[in-house]
Amino acid sequence: MANVKDYGELFTADILIVGGGMAGLVTAIRAKENKPNLDILVIDKGIIGWNGQATKAGNGIRSTSKHPDGVKNALNYLVHAHTPFINDQEMLRDYLVYHKDSIDYMKHCGVITSCNEDGEATPLPFIPNALDMGGVSINICAQLRAHALKLGIRLLNRVNVFELLTNDAGKTIGAIGFDMDHMECKIFHAKAVVLATQGCHFKKIGLEFMGYGTGVGAAYRVGAQVANVEFSTQVDVVFKKTNTPIYGGFNMICNKNGLNLTDHYIGHKEWEVTPALVQAMVKEVAEGNGPLTVDLEHPDEVREMIGGTDMHESTQRMFRDKMHWEHLVFTKTAKNIGDVGSVPETTIKTVIQLEPMKVDNQMRTNVEGLWATGKMVTQGCAYFGWTRGDGLGFASTTGMMAGDSVAPYAANASWDELNLDQIAALKEKIYAPLSRPNGRSPKEIFDMIETYIFDVKYAIIKDQSTFEKVFADIKQMKAIVPELGATDPHGLAKCLEAADNILALEMIFRTAEMRKETRGIMYPHYRADYPETDNKNWLKWINIKQGADGEMELWTEDIPMWKYPVRPVGYEIPEGHVDEYDEATFFANC
Repeated sequence: MANVKDYGELFTADILIVGGGMAGLVTAIRAKENKPNLDILVIDKGIIGWNGQATKAGNGIRSTSKHPDGVKNALNYLVHAHTPFINDQEMLRDYLVYHKDSIDYMKHCGVITSCNEDGEATPLPFIPNALDMGGVSINICAQLRAHALKLGIRLLNRVNVFELLTNDAGKTIGAIGFDMDHMECKIFHAKAVVLATQGCHFKKIGLEFMGYGTGVGAAYRVGAQVANVEFSTQVDVVFKKTNTPIYGGFNMICNKNGLNLTDHYIGHKEWEVTPALVQAMVKEVAEGNGPLTVDLEHPDEVREMIGGTDMHESTQRMFRDKMHWEHLVFTKTAKNIGDVGSVPETTIKTVIQLEPMKVDNQMRTNVEGLWATGKMVTQGCAYFGWTRGDGLGFASTTGMMAGDSVAPYAANASWDELNLDQIAALKEKIYAPLSRPNGRSPKEIFDMIETYIFDVKYAIIKDQSTFEKVFADIKQMKAIVPELGATDPHGLAKCLEAADNILALEMIFRTAEMRKETRGIMYPHYRADYPETDNKNWLKWINIKQGADGEMELWTEDIPMWKYPVRPVGYEIPEGHVDEYDEATFFANC
């Protein structure tokens, strides 16, 4: 009789957390503190403590202001930011309550944050009486790792998971993948699974953040829903030579004649990259007024607050270790392609990224036994609340929310029997490229997708002709997948990542085609053929799940604005509903 160990090495844990970045570690720590007797295992394809986005984005962390109206004020601000009125405002309210403690909890976990003379975490106002901002060490994951180990949390490095295991009723009970050194199959059996694998960034060239959508693909294939992925393009302003963001320097961009674009086109200081600035940059270059530069010799108050100056570190968002990292990038750039200088050229950078899992206010997906946390869920929960500088606050907060929810579930759950036939089939699927050692390269797929990042017609300005071209490309890429071949762990992982890249890309453009309007700021959904925001017809979420035939099933869901405090001007409650909002009830626990 076959045994599970015939297929690979078996690991068991009460809670399996896939992804050992900041969100995964915070989830593990919080769950362990809630239920110390739980056996918690965190796995990652890299080295836990030195990988994940936080190691590169660790230049600031936000929290909700502890002002009595902090939650209410922050909610009002965030509903208007980035993707106006698409938020799940009940979800956002609950998030903001937790978010009050995001910096304090990091301090509790041994993370170095900006502090006062008494050693207490000391954030500064970002949006007065709404959101605060604090400095944090770039080594945040290493500090969380140390705290996790002290609590007895188990960590397993260099294991890449590609599929989830379920029982006959569809409940998630484990995962399967292989180690990245010897390609040996690893099987995980758990009472609950938390995905903290990031989303998908479509990057094969190793820029700031990586993510290939493998966690998204695994969740999607067991029935988890995703949502709102049409808002998947991030626009940023970067140094042209290093391709790194200009932290806090976006109000200091000038054309070749010294004209300050913020002063000329906007008229006031901005704390984020806005569409107005991006449009101004495009216009100036098109009119022959480039190159555009940023004057680092004369920092303004925004640049000083965020970092890169001689201000005291406790009042900055960007700590010295982050500044040293940036200096290293500039030094290496100077050796290879010339000195950046103190008035370097700047340009627009577009990033297509998918963060789509739909979760509730406890970070639970619609699949029993499966949670998702961190940047996997920014769009899918219709939160859209994290703003520039709050990626770490989002990871901390969603980790706390997931940890508080998954711990009691796992403590009371029973073990379900693994399905050996399922394990055998999934293992065969995962290892299939090895049977084609002379097969096609996943680079073909990555190269096709990567061109979208550099073409504004795909990344930003879309119309029906865009979708026809993308869907034709997707059909062509899908035909390549069964021919992909590999001979080593890295190549095998790339084949599987390429397949999930295609899935993620299709999600984005299927929903973008369905949403016939333009909406959004830093994460814009722009339709050249539908250039106006349409609050009458498109206050809707777009959901996706895998259909019975294996194809994507899309449907819209009316945003229950009649329950919410923040509504568009002129909003009319649709027929069949009544005004259910009561301020005292809505903000009762804030």
